[in-house]
Amino acid sequence: MTLRKVRDSGSKCLIGYVMGGIREDWTDLVQAMIDGGADAVEIGLPFSDPMLDGAVIQRASLAALQRGAQVERILDELPDSSVPLIAMTYCNHLVSRGVPNYLGAIAAAGISGSIVADLPFEESADYLAAAHTAGVSPVLMAAPSTPADTAQQITRASGGFVYSMGAMAPTGRHRTTDEGGWGSAHRLRSADGLPVVIGFGIDSPERAARAARHSDGVVVASALMDPVLDGATAASIMGTVQDFRQRLDEAANP
Repeated sequence: MTLRKVRDSGSKCLIGYVMGGIREDWTDLVQAMIDGGADAVEIGLPFSDPMLDGAVIQRASLAALQRGAQVERILDELPDSSVPLIAMTYCNHLVSRGVPNYLGAIAAAGISGSIVADLPFEESADYLAAAHTAGVSPVLMAAPSTPADTAQQITRASGGFVYSMGAMAPTGRHRTTDEGGWGSAHRLRSADGLPVVIGFGIDSPERAARAARHSDGVVVASALMDPVLDGATAASIMGTVQDFRQRLDEAANP
């Protein structure tokens, strides 16, 4: 089921996140999130300098790299999935392999969406063209600081969904409870457009439910990878995702 169908059915989209190669059973974590109710799963492709990510995802990336995780190995290990898988990474992986080669490789591995966190929209034309050629949805990001006209261009050029940054801060737990950044997601939504999903700072089921009132769903990353780094089992992660799923369902049907 695509995220648009999830949105159109009246539900809120729940996207989980797993750092590829974070530990030996990382593919079990992907399945655990699906079993827990995730509508899609982001697969992080580790990078040594993840500038948009906070401490948890930085640690997760380092753990994967120290285990010898490489993009090609992660793609080879990807499990068959009943939900969309989305690659999340940085420009270096595309530039070093060649943009068409990278997108062709993730498509061949069964990944249907691509997020490149540090790619400016103004420099994305070649990437967008190559993504469409490869049959990969280019999920673009909009920040609270993105000018309104540029944000609208992003929503038109994006594929799969629009990733709305909930705050001008790295991923992970935010000290502030200010929800002002969520307003930008609300302004991007339209009934006939792509789902608009909020990420960054969705650190609890309660916060997810609040964010979902302004959006079509949420991305949960650090709140899942933090316990994984502490040794949480796949079954425990499934339970955490179920908690997020329950609160989002309650938010969709108050």
